[in-house]
Amino acid sequence: MNEKMKTILENGKKVLKSLTIYGIIVLSCLASFFIGFYYNKVTTKAPEVKTEVTKVKKNEVNLAVDQNNNLIIIDVKSGNYTIYEDSVGNTIFSLYAKNVWGQHTQVTNP
Repeated sequence: MNEKMKTILENGKKVLKSLTIYGIIVLSCLASFFIGFYYNKVTTKAPEVKTEVTKVKKNEVNLAVDQNNNLIIIDVKSGNYTIYEDSVGNTIFSLYAKNVWGQHTQVTNP
């Protein structure tokens, strides 16, 4: 019985050792995944939101569109510019086009 007990304890130690090694590997993989997954969220700063509205006249700015259809508003005096997403440019253009089209139809149809 004593030999059986030693054999069982030795087998138990081997199994426990291999389970510990696999457990460390699995925990390391899980920790690496979570660190990689949340690293970008933790280190990325939220963009600053401007709540200030600035009014400009047509002669103070130039409008341009780049190759990606982004809207660029250029200050004539300073040369500073602001780039807006393509969706903003499309929205402004469609509003402007509706305004021009509406004025055109009103002038031609008395």
